[in-house]
Amino acid sequence: MHAMWRAWGIALWVFAQDPGAVFTESGHEFSIRPPAGWVVRAGHRPGVFRFLHPGSDRKADAEVQVAHLITPNPTPLKTFEIQAKEQILSGFKGAVIHEERSLPIDGRPAFRVRFTHDGTLHIKTAVHRTNLEYYLVDIFLPKQSIDAHRAAAEAAVESFRIVPAPLSPEESEAFGRGLDVLKSAKPMPAMLGERWYGLFVGPRKSGHQRMKLSESEGLLAFELDVVLDLGEGNRDATTTKGAFSPDGRVQRLETDQVKTNDKKERWQFRASADLRDGKLKVSRDMNGQKEEKTLDASEGMLLSDVAEFVRGRLALNGKGSTLMKTISPFADEPNVEMVEAGAAETMDVDGRRQEAVVALSKMDRRRIQAYTYGTDHVLLRQGGGKSVFSVRALSKDEALKQP
Repeated sequence: MHAMWRAWGIALWVFAQDPGAVFTESGHEFSIRPPAGWVVRAGHRPGVFRFLHPGSDRKADAEVQVAHLITPNPTPLKTFEIQAKEQILSGFKGAVIHEERSLPIDGRPAFRVRFTHDGTLHIKTAVHRTNLEYYLVDIFLPKQSIDAHRAAAEAAVESFRIVPAPLSPEESEAFGRGLDVLKSAKPMPAMLGERWYGLFVGPRKSGHQRMKLSESEGLLAFELDVVLDLGEGNRDATTTKGAFSPDGRVQRLETDQVKTNDKKERWQFRASADLRDGKLKVSRDMNGQKEEKTLDASEGMLLSDVAEFVRGRLALNGKGSTLMKTISPFADEPNVEMVEAGAAETMDVDGRRQEAVVALSKMDRRRIQAYTYGTDHVLLRQGGGKSVFSVRALSKDEALKQP
C-alpha cells in the first residue's frame, strides 16, 4: 500500500510540472502558460498576476509573477537593464548575481538577471514592448524548491506572449465615428489662439501649460509648453512644436523634454516625427541613446500631442463614444483611447458657471481621465474634482504666477 501511494504521489508531482492551460489577460494584453496544478492570484503592485505552486503546507513554494510597467521616461532596453541591475543591488542587499544575458521572448528583445538573496533564487526577465512599456516576468524559488520547480517555472516564462487586443465590435463602431469626425473636420476659429493653464498637485499649483493653435499654409500649427516644478530641483519641462492637417493625414512635430531631480541629475528626451502617406518616420534621442524608425501608420492614427487638440472635437461630437488611436514619438505601437462624452449642460468649472461638456477618456482600456470642454471645443479642465493631479484654465498671469 505504501508503494502504491508513493507511486501516486510521484505521478501527481510529474503532472504538476506539465504545462497547464494558457492564461490570457486581455486588459494587459499578454498570455502565459503556467504549469498544470499551479493557481492564479491577483498580484501586488506593480505585479498584475501571480502563478503559485501551492506546496505541501498551503504556502506557495514556487511563484511566477507578471508585472506590466508603463515607464514615465522613454527607456531603451539597455537603459532599462542598467536601472534594473542598480535596483537589485540596492533593494536586495547582499544579493549575488549569477547570470545576466539578452534573449528573445516572443520574438521581442528581452534580458534576464538571475540572482540569489536570503536563500531564494530570483530569475527576472524584462520584455521590451516599446520604450514606454515593459513586462516583467519574475520567478521566485525558495532554496528547497529550486530543483523541483525551476524547469517548470522557466518553461512558463518562455511561454509568455504579448497579445495585442483587437478592437471589440463596440470599439470598432466608436473608431468609425471618430474617423468620420476627423475626415469632416475643418479649422474652427474658436479653437485658434493661445491659452494658459495651471498644473495642480492637490490644491497647490505646481506648474503651468501653454497651448497655442494657429493656421499656417493650410495646416494647423501648434505649440505646447508644459512645466511641472515640484520644488527642491524636481522639474520637468517639455516644449513641442508641430503642425497637422484638420483631417490628420499630415502630422509633424518636434519635442524636447528636460527632467531634473533633487540630486541634480538631468535627463533629456528629444524626438521628431513626420506622419503622412501611411508612414510614420521618427527620430529619437533618449538621453544620449538614439534611434530612427519608419513605422506603418494606419488610417486615423494620431500623434499623441496632436490628439490633445482632436479630443475636444470628439467630446463635442454629441453624447456617446468615439475612439482614436494615438502614438507617442517614443513608441513603436499605438494606444487606443475611448472618449465617452456627456451632453452639454451648465455647470460650475473651477468657480465659473458656464455651459460645458465632460468627457471620460479611457486610455489603453485601463486608465481613466476626465476632461471638461467649453462648447467652443476649448479645454477648461483636465482631471475630476477629486483628482490628485489636475490641469485648470487660467489667465496667463495666473498661470505663470509662482505658488
